[in-house]
Amino acid sequence: MKRITFLLNISIIVITVMVLGSCSQEEYLYEDEITPNEKLLNLQAPSGEYLAENIDALKENLAFIIEEGHEESKDFEIVSIKYDTLSVGFTADIEYRTKDGIESNVIIKSRKSSIPKIKTRGEDDVETTVKYKCKRSSNGKCKACRTVDDKKHDQTRCACDNGKNEGCELYKYEY
Repeated sequence: MKRITFLLNISIIVITVMVLGSCSQEEYLYEDEITPNEKLLNLQAPSGEYLAENIDALKENLAFIIEEGHEESKDFEIVSIKYDTLSVGFTADIEYRTKDGIESNVIIKSRKSSIPKIKTRGEDDVETTVKYKCKRSSNGKCKACRTVDDKKHDQTRCACDNGKNEGCELYKYEY
């Protein structure tokens, strides 16, 4: 009986170690698709905040938005990341290129609420992250749309390749 109990305990320990070992390894969807150029991209904004944990996590975060913008699943490469200089939060303009040559961008804005208010015990500063992506509208007036952070008018808007903005639609994803 002692021998059976001993073997049972050893089996449980081995299974527990295997399960815990497999859980500790993070799986990234885009790990095999990261280019040498993407590995060199700076994920830290001038404010010290990070856009993502690593480039793979950023690609996972953007995949849905890019796929929705092109209405199909697309493999893509992040070409560049440009930041606005902010003391708190960040604005990142992320340029990407799909494997079939389509170039566009996504703008991510992260801001901490600066509105003074009385907080409850469990409440922290409110941080909002908003992603903006432009998509061609069905009227066919634009071949390619870009997302523009218009600092002069303090807004994010779309711009069409022909200089007009009537052929594009702005999509806002708030988290």
